[in-house]
Amino acid sequence: MFSEMSPLSELLFFVGAVSTLCTFAIVIYKIAKRIDSAIGVDNEGRSLSERMEKVEYQLWPNSGKSLMDRVNRLEETNNKVSAEIAIVKDLVTILVDNHVSQTPKKPRSRKKSS
Repeated sequence: MFSEMSPLSELLFFVGAVSTLCTFAIVIYKIAKRIDSAIGVDNEGRSLSERMEKVEYQLWPNSGKSLMDRVNRLEETNNKVSAEIAIVKDLVTILVDNHVSQTPKKPRSRKKSS
């Protein structure tokens, strides 16, 4: 098959094969570089495992500095405030009910028209 090809055809076939291999190598290099930038070291010099450790530190309760600890404190404060509001609401309801029941109703008198 190759013996019947002209030198120009052989040259074009060779150039096409080399350019295809070079394009393939460039594409593979770009993919590898993207993966390395995603997994590798960031601009501050931290690796992926160091960044994940920092995220993990924020997710679990510890000395009070993590996000989980802050959320727990907010939830606790919210529960206390809700309980206090419920108590105040009950007290106000009792006071209003007592005031309404103790207030004597005055009979209305009609004004005489002149």
